[in-house]
Amino acid sequence: MCYSPMIQKSQKSLKLLEAEFDATSVRDSFADYERLHQENPKKFVDFSREQIFPGNFAPVVTAGHIEPMRYGAWPSPDIDHPERYTTYNARLENIGSPFWLGCPGIATGVVKVKAFHEWVQVADLLKDGMVKLKEIERLFAEKMASRKKSVVESGKKFRPSESEKKPVAERKVTIMILPEGSSELYVPVLVSRHAQDPGFKGPDGGFAIITGPAPEEILNAGHGRCPLHLTHSAALDWLKAKPLERDSLRRQEKIHFIYRLAN
Repeated sequence: MCYSPMIQKSQKSLKLLEAEFDATSVRDSFADYERLHQENPKKFVDFSREQIFPGNFAPVVTAGHIEPMRYGAWPSPDIDHPERYTTYNARLENIGSPFWLGCPGIATGVVKVKAFHEWVQVADLLKDGMVKLKEIERLFAEKMASRKKSVVESGKKFRPSESEKKPVAERKVTIMILPEGSSELYVPVLVSRHAQDPGFKGPDGGFAIITGPAPEEILNAGHGRCPLHLTHSAALDWLKAKPLERDSLRRQEKIHFIYRLAN
């Protein structure tokens, strides 16, 4: 799973994407997003924020275009309770399933990811030896102090959460995983389009990051999945492919990952 990636969204990074993929930014779509942000900043968060969560928006490259899309593909409206499905990740071994192929307007796309965040067990991190117990204890103490301050200032009584009551080694913590060096990842995605209904607002595109088994250094940290990370030529070929054509997905960049505690 890739829960919370970091994606650059500056004008400079968009210009670089245009050059790398011979694509044109759909400026009206970006302008529409900014208008929606002004109207509803909670739902349409500041587009310049790099870290995204499911439901946030990021620039996605498709065949010839770059546009803002929701992190979370749109499932078929014909399935029962489509809102119950997790659609921000697609496992490589499942992308040929009726669920994904049934998404409206299913197509291929690419996002450039600089890092991603995952929840892992503290016990696994300590076993790997890259992070010390005191670092995790300090992080947890800082977070609880910050939460306590906010609760008290709101006039409420502070109570530790169930997670905060547990021994540190039995808790989970968020880590940021990134490629060693300064490289970014060309990550393949599946794109679908919202089957628009009256009252729908927002860009109609949504995307799911395609994941595969994690390399050893991520497994050692306690996480079993990783976004696919293609060579540039493979990313170009993926944009020309149909979702079932997986040849380009086998051409992954050789990358070593490192991680650190996320704030």
